[in-house]
Amino acid sequence: MGLIPDNVIDEVLTRADIESVVGRYVQLKRQGSNMWGLCPFHSEKTASFSVNPSKNIFKCFGCGKGGNAINFIMEIEHMSYPEAIRYLGGLYGVEIPETGYSGDSVQKDAKNRVKEILKEAAKFYYKSFNDPVVGQPARDYAAKRSLTKVTLDNFGIGYSPMSWNALYDLLKGKGYKDEELLNSGIFKNSPKTNQPYDIFRGRLMFPIFDSFGTIIAFGGRALGDEKPKYINSPDSLVYNKQNHLYAMNFARKEQSKQLIVVEGYMDAIAMHAAGFKNTVAALGTSFTDSQLKLCARHAKEEIVFFFDADNAGQNAAIRAIKMMMEYLRKLTGINIRIRIAKVPDGKDPDEFIRQNGAEKFKEVVRNALYVEDYLLDRAKNDNTDSETGALDRGRYQEDICLYGSWMNDDIKMSRMAGVAAPLLGATQQAVMSQMVKFRQIEDKKQADLDSRNLERARREDIVHRNETEAFEDVPDPSVPEEVVPEQPAFKKVNDSATSEEIELFAYALSMGSALADKKLLDKTDIIRPDDFSGDTIRELVRIFLNIFDGRNETLFAKMSDYFSKLTINGQPAEDVMLRAVESADKSPDVNVKRDMYLALLFKVREAIIAREEERLLNMRGSSDDAGKQKIDDMLRKLSDYKQSLRKKIGDL
Repeated sequence: MGLIPDNVIDEVLTRADIESVVGRYVQLKRQGSNMWGLCPFHSEKTASFSVNPSKNIFKCFGCGKGGNAINFIMEIEHMSYPEAIRYLGGLYGVEIPETGYSGDSVQKDAKNRVKEILKEAAKFYYKSFNDPVVGQPARDYAAKRSLTKVTLDNFGIGYSPMSWNALYDLLKGKGYKDEELLNSGIFKNSPKTNQPYDIFRGRLMFPIFDSFGTIIAFGGRALGDEKPKYINSPDSLVYNKQNHLYAMNFARKEQSKQLIVVEGYMDAIAMHAAGFKNTVAALGTSFTDSQLKLCARHAKEEIVFFFDADNAGQNAAIRAIKMMMEYLRKLTGINIRIRIAKVPDGKDPDEFIRQNGAEKFKEVVRNALYVEDYLLDRAKNDNTDSETGALDRGRYQEDICLYGSWMNDDIKMSRMAGVAAPLLGATQQAVMSQMVKFRQIEDKKQADLDSRNLERARREDIVHRNETEAFEDVPDPSVPEEVVPEQPAFKKVNDSATSEEIELFAYALSMGSALADKKLLDKTDIIRPDDFSGDTIRELVRIFLNIFDGRNETLFAKMSDYFSKLTINGQPAEDVMLRAVESADKSPDVNVKRDMYLALLFKVREAIIAREEERLLNMRGSSDDAGKQKIDDMLRKLSDYKQSLRKKIGDL
């Protein structure tokens, strides 16, 4: 298994300070040495989400989630470990070596083979499109849709010929196996021949790229009226449609303050051709929660949504607005305006641009309604009889109070209530109170759901941590063998630790770089795994000593990865150690910390000596003369060691 180099991870953790990373998503307020805010991972009204800038970590004391900046991005953006490092590296200017990404090597190789297959397929489709004979139907269709050569080449648009196996035969000839071809998502296995066949036939082909420009899937549009109009690649080893947006690889390069979001490939392509290169499109029939979060990540100030004018499109608009507003309410650090655009006469953007030009379309974008205005119009229009003009007050009240409850600030809610009040024959305050009640009901439902999920997750987490195999015990070479207590063989991990052991480790973590200061501590006074009794805390100390380099910029942040996998005394290790370290941090003077650390160290080591003396004395009674002599020698060494510890204690 290949790993991202430690020095690269250190650089990411150093530059990606936790306050700025979390602050992109959560509004934080300083209280003492920590920053506090509402947790983005569960519903809460009182801030239990803490950020510790000095340790470069976050911790929610409500849901238990915690860790460093990499862990936060993994959780909030649903990324893998290397993906989160790559993302943070891009934000904070850290170059991540491509060879460092791996995870499971077999899985990595399989994904690379799929990407190669998709790249070869894109070349095949492009060549077919430009073939004088084969590609004529596709070129005719492209001309009818006003797609220029520049646009076609820019988006890599191609054509899949009317053949069941043309692409399959080509790729088989290049040495790809059937299993690899099926993994790509552009072939299906025939139940008759038990052989893969091309799923795209006679269609205009749209390569789908990830945000970094790698082909991960395809969309195919029918050239006539045949159904379905679009066929899209299914999810595969490299593609999950809910995590991607069409043309995001182009839009992200624009660094625009505004992101325009449309529903179809052709709309996005037409808008890019017209100069709106900050446009992306969904990759299916409706927007997913993950796609909307992706929009929020890449939009700096504003998102303008275009939805089809038909009922399906307008229903999709309501679903997308609800998801987006819930997301923005939870992530209080994201301040993005949402606007909804409407193309005149029920046209889609592609058709409008072809008929009216780019300049006219700029007016459409400028006239997009802010989300609260759009919802006010929807509530009124949806509940007004088209023939009589009468407003159904009951249904209008339900809709407008529901929509108002989605607002992420009280000013917008108050404004909506003010517009709705005269139509309902009520006061603005009465309407706003009803909106607040709707919000409270939804918040209570979400809080109950979060609570059940959190409790289940906690139980599963503890079970998972406790299933960890026992750690191999490696003796500390700096201690005489006969002084090291004999350790029992554990079949199961022993996660126990005394309060003194926990405090001792906490002071070591709190001292950080001071632990390596020879003026403060002798080398023999550095903690070692054998100072501790339980498997878990021994392993954590061993890891700590392995990564400790005399600096403390990212020390606790790096340790948080290991804390998150283990338990101490049946509790998550990060909870136990965070509380202990916060207590140790209350001593601001490094000399006071040093004295507390040494006092605990000597107390722990004296307890080890006492246990070892008791064990040796029990052995002595049943030993022969030679054995007794050896035990007496060991007891004298232990006594000398104990005296040296007591002298050090007296010198404190």
